[in-house]
Amino acid sequence: MHSIPVLIASTLKPLKDPRAYYRFGLSLRETNKYLINIIGFSIKNEDDEKNIKFHPLFLEKRKGLSRILASYVFYKVYRNERPRLCIICTWEFIPAAVLCKFLFGGKLVYDVQENYTLNISYNRTSQGIRKWFAKTLIQVIEYFGKGYFEHFIFSEQCYIYEKPAFHPNTILENKFYGYVPEIIPNKRLNLPKLRFLISGTITEVYGIREALQWFIILQHTFPEISLLIIGHCPISTYREKLIEMSKGIKGIELEISYQPISYERILGAYGTSDIVLLPYHQIPSISPKIPSKLYECLALGKPVIFSPNTKWRELVDQYGGGMEIDFKDLQNAQNHFRNFLSKSYFNGKSTYELTWPSEEKRFLTQIQKILNPK
Repeated sequence: MHSIPVLIASTLKPLKDPRAYYRFGLSLRETNKYLINIIGFSIKNEDDEKNIKFHPLFLEKRKGLSRILASYVFYKVYRNERPRLCIICTWEFIPAAVLCKFLFGGKLVYDVQENYTLNISYNRTSQGIRKWFAKTLIQVIEYFGKGYFEHFIFSEQCYIYEKPAFHPNTILENKFYGYVPEIIPNKRLNLPKLRFLISGTITEVYGIREALQWFIILQHTFPEISLLIIGHCPISTYREKLIEMSKGIKGIELEISYQPISYERILGAYGTSDIVLLPYHQIPSISPKIPSKLYECLALGKPVIFSPNTKWRELVDQYGGGMEIDFKDLQNAQNHFRNFLSKSYFNGKSTYELTWPSEEKRFLTQIQKILNPK
């Protein structure tokens, strides 16, 4: 029996992205039914694995013309591999995917990981005519392309309301992929040498500067605490601001790069941390979503301090996994942290619903239905 060729493609994400590779790719491979091809950003070649072939995009800058030209790589891979199913993870590949569907056949799925137009509106990464053009381009491509997709996968529940024209759809959230204990034991945090962590994408709206200022205030009373900020920082000027803010301050380490940092390294940072900070700004492009890092913290048993958000608090409270704090309230920062330290964390609730296996069966079933509709 021949393996069914599948293509998973993104310009924004690395080849071994937590969603495309660890969740989708490895789940498909475990069935022994599929040959998986993954297109993604990379700075080096990745060795192919059993039933998984990697097709790297060597882009110096993951924006503008470079990301559009990546469609040529997509076209070549699609032409050579002739996938029966193609999962598109970013809007840039929609035109090429539709063209390839006409030329070579196959079925298309749009994995909606972001509301790109909402991000552009609120994430402060572009201004003026550039912002208007980017939003308009995405809206036009998604509007005319949506009719050629057999199915849509939503990474967030809020996309049901934000993307009502994208149907039929299935919600598959970014729950933690990896082994975790079924029960996280109750724990208390003890001074003096607590290690804080901020990880992931490093941008202004993710509240990194506010968290850094908050942490520096804590150091006045708790001098032996430390902070690691690790992640991908796409805006060089913002990176320079963080370097300047932390210069000469003992206990603050920056591991930030223009290039994506491997998921394995991020997980390693979780392993050496005691407390994880999620200082996101509460704006319309962020507040309705559940960050994948929140699932990671709870599944790995890492107490989390997060910006005030009712939806996040309800999830965290189910597991007794953390506390919400206003990072901008510097006057009360030390009192809030003392309150945080006075509590114990994790209540013995099963971690199953925080992990990808709770979603995996629905994913595999939906893929089978798309390939073999009744």
